[in-house]
Amino acid sequence: MTRSVRVFGVAGAMAALLLSGACSGDKPKAAAAESGKVVTTQIVLLKKYDAASGALEYQGTKKVQEPDEAIEPTGPVQTATVAKNATVLSAVNICSGEDATVDEKTGVGTKPCTLQQLETAIKGGDQVDAYLTMKGRTVTKVAEAYHP
Repeated sequence: MTRSVRVFGVAGAMAALLLSGACSGDKPKAAAAESGKVVTTQIVLLKKYDAASGALEYQGTKKVQEPDEAIEPTGPVQTATVAKNATVLSAVNICSGEDATVDEKTGVGTKPCTLQQLETAIKGGDQVDAYLTMKGRTVTKVAEAYHP
């Protein structure tokens, strides 16, 4: 009898840990968006930007293991508003041209660009992968992620 009680007790504790972890994974993100906390996304694929409305469409990504291959989009396309004073940093595709302008430690672009250049780069069909820094649902920084 004691043995079965211990097994059920351990199983119950494990279930409680798993459930609390699953629930807490969603809550901080929602709370961060609602509270206006500043968060940085994982790498996303920028899909479309309309400078007139400030709407940026992006899609989450899954990085392919091979360094020469593109980062693959996954999940639904999402929309956020870009702040008029948002910082845009280019690695290659947004405004850097032929030369990569990249922080060697992070692989993130360092060349400042305009929102208009961001809009043009995405319209041009170039794949632009970036980290978005957001305050609530407003993008305050777009930092292009470099991959060969």
